[in-house]
Amino acid sequence: MMKPLSRLLFSSSILVIFCRASSAWAAACCGGGFAAPSVISGDDRAQLSASYSLTEVTVDQVDSKGIWREWEHHQKVQTYKIEGAHLLNDRFQTGFALPVVQRTKLGKTYSGLGDMVGTLGYEYLPDWNYSPIRPKGIAYFQLTLPTGRSRAESQVGGMDSRGNGFLALGLGTLLSKTIHDFDALISIEGHRSISKTTPAKTDRLHPGYGANLSVGIGYNLKNLRLGSMATWTYEDPVRIEGNSHSRGSLERYTTANFSLSYLMNDDWSGMISYADQTLLGSPLNTSLGQTVAVQILRRWGR
Repeated sequence: MMKPLSRLLFSSSILVIFCRASSAWAAACCGGGFAAPSVISGDDRAQLSASYSLTEVTVDQVDSKGIWREWEHHQKVQTYKIEGAHLLNDRFQTGFALPVVQRTKLGKTYSGLGDMVGTLGYEYLPDWNYSPIRPKGIAYFQLTLPTGRSRAESQVGGMDSRGNGFLALGLGTLLSKTIHDFDALISIEGHRSISKTTPAKTDRLHPGYGANLSVGIGYNLKNLRLGSMATWTYEDPVRIEGNSHSRGSLERYTTANFSLSYLMNDDWSGMISYADQTLLGSPLNTSLGQTVAVQILRRWGR
């Protein structure tokens, strides 16, 4: 059987991997979403992860009336991501996420840096004393840098988009709890994107607010963890002013995520996951995909 300390480290670290993975890979495939924070939830000093995901767009368009449309040829999206976090002291921490995105369709490929993310977290509900009901709580501030092109700026139907493409400020919280062989989490995040001018200086893009809500549960069996999660995503319309005029349309979708994680030792763990945006919710103004992903995590103890 897994030792109690190893079980705690495993559950808490996998909660963070799973939460980040589901949000990062749940983004609507032509726009790109806001990733969940890179935070340390376990009893570690630092962590670093590398991930790869492959998404196939199975529903090319869901319009503003909720009608699903599929084309003959689907695009594929590959995402490579490095994420890390480090404690500043017992309760404050900082983190980052650096993605590279590649899209392929009909033999044409577009690739480049996605939106980079920086995070500052604070553990406001520490897990210093055991409680049968009180969760561990981490609040965070998130800064998203527009290093990836947005769908609104695309000249090729979103194929060269690699993120939301806007400077954004976000606030959120992650609540997690382990009870015997089970663990659970709730993650709530809201953000405000900042207006900008297109590179050609002909239009002004005005985004709004957005939010993500994730609920997940997992079961730990020795060195394995089975998990599932649902993530609901909402984005305000992007209004366009200038040579082009558009009020835009709100975007929403729901992602179901299933994962299998393995604890190699107290320092290393890995995960494979499957995410599907066609199973839950009532999406609007988005494309939907199915994603297979792998991730490996290295932790350093305090």
